[in-house]
Amino acid sequence: MDCSLCGSTHVKIKFNMISDRQIFACSDCDIQFLSPQLNDQELIKLYSENYYFAWGVSGNEENESTKRMKIATFQLRLSLILQYIKKGKILDVGCATGYFLETAKEKGFDPFGVEFSEYSSAIAKKKFGEDNIFWGTLETSHFNDNMFDVIAMSDLIEHVRIPEQTLSKASKLLSDNGVIMIMTPDARSLSNMLMKKKWTHYKLEHFFYFSKKSIICVADKCGLSVVHFEKSKKALNFEYLHTQYKVYKHWLLTPAINFLYFIFPKKLRSKNFYFSIGEMVVILKKKQA
Repeated sequence: MDCSLCGSTHVKIKFNMISDRQIFACSDCDIQFLSPQLNDQELIKLYSENYYFAWGVSGNEENESTKRMKIATFQLRLSLILQYIKKGKILDVGCATGYFLETAKEKGFDPFGVEFSEYSSAIAKKKFGEDNIFWGTLETSHFNDNMFDVIAMSDLIEHVRIPEQTLSKASKLLSDNGVIMIMTPDARSLSNMLMKKKWTHYKLEHFFYFSKKSIICVADKCGLSVVHFEKSKKALNFEYLHTQYKVYKHWLLTPAINFLYFIFPKKLRSKNFYFSIGEMVVILKKKQA
């Protein structure tokens, strides 16, 4: 199999996954990718309302503990974005129910979003309006070229079928002086090296696993430059982790989180703490002619 990112023939199976799927690794560009990918019907079923059970979200009721936790993370991301762009139109690709956009709006940005899930996009539309939220993929969205000063992709690029197409479309939508912020699992992180096949980011809905080298590679192919790279921290709490690992069962973390959850006082279960779980944040800008 050739590399789906750089076309190299230096590709080998790294891990066997369930459902006759494998994780492949390219020794040239350092990308890892899942093959075969879930088909469209499998994705539609996956990203239904049930997908958000891991957030503790059901129906139209939002989980306040999860919301506060995610907004705390997004405040970190916006603090980084504000070093480059202070105001303007912001597009969140994979906006889910709109927590990032709520945070960005409070900072003075005009919020827009793209969301593949019909369930969560409907919630976001109620918050920001039908015209501001597009239900579908970035590639099929109706937004105008050069429209956005900021495009955010938090936990998104690992889910898309062809990252080069997604970033190329984002580049077209981005203003000349705008920035793209990407947060994604880091396949060269310490957690990946320690957990190997049991790494919690290896999921069937994650089609690609980037490192700094491979994110630079795909950005370069799309006329973009990486201007900032850092290991990312997220706000987490035990209430959220307890729900997550009930849905995404892990041989070690599920019993460990369950134990800690039940010994923690109730008032501390929803208290946020900041921790790196093997992810990276990058800022991209258009290459200047």
